[in-house]
Amino acid sequence: MLSNIKILVFTVILASIWSCEEVVDINLDYAEPAFVVEAIISKDVVCSVQLTRTSEYFSPEEAEFVEDAVITISDGNLSEELIYKGKGNYKGSSVTGKEGSTYEIQIKQAGKTYRGISSMPEKAEILSIHYSMSTEVSILNPFGDTFYTISSSFFDDPWIENYYMMTFVAQGELIEERFFLMTESTANGGSFDNTGNIINFAESIFYPGGEVEVRLYTIDKQVYDYYVQLDDILFWKRRYIPPVPYNPKSNISNGALGCFAAWTFDSRKVILE
Repeated sequence: MLSNIKILVFTVILASIWSCEEVVDINLDYAEPAFVVEAIISKDVVCSVQLTRTSEYFSPEEAEFVEDAVITISDGNLSEELIYKGKGNYKGSSVTGKEGSTYEIQIKQAGKTYRGISSMPEKAEILSIHYSMSTEVSILNPFGDTFYTISSSFFDDPWIENYYMMTFVAQGELIEERFFLMTESTANGGSFDNTGNIINFAESIFYPGGEVEVRLYTIDKQVYDYYVQLDDILFWKRRYIPPVPYNPKSNISNGALGCFAAWTFDSRKVILE
């Protein structure tokens, strides 16, 4: 399962998994048309890429699909050329995601070559999900809206420096447009038990109730850094206090926007009521 990520000149639509779409609009600082790469390979799944070229800054025109690129992906042993599927989408057929493998993507288009590298960590499994509901009035909740605190626990290998991202998704969209990034030492609300290999993570979300999918991604350092910046942009967007505009630093060369992510993930669905 994997969804496409779409970045426009002043919008970014990023992050999700197969068979789901999460739409996130973000103001970006890019005055000239930019080449945007949205590439993801998940465990046991072939690579999926969408290529677009942004319109000019503040233009009402939507991004243009890039249809004439040559894209190859390699795991160091096998390589293949992706097949164009329409609307800027390219898909592999034989190279699938495997834990512990490092992948290189190469894109040739209009005389330029773009490259990206990402390593796929081992999958972290969600062990449990719990939640509590509140409408308590506070500075952050002056109108007494319903919010849920979702607590989860998952295994972590204490001998490896791991990077995690958690999202909460309802009806294919991110709740609150947030990416919750953590390491084993910086997990917000997290702690180790006496075995040192279980992380307990708690986060509050404003949501009226219903089904929510909790997704836990295990990602490499470059992908982690990209989403940290992306979430920072979303943080200020939610507060209507725009920061100095910037684009998240891509792990793709030659001035491209976007991200190439090789990741594993686990997910659980819960009914909040």
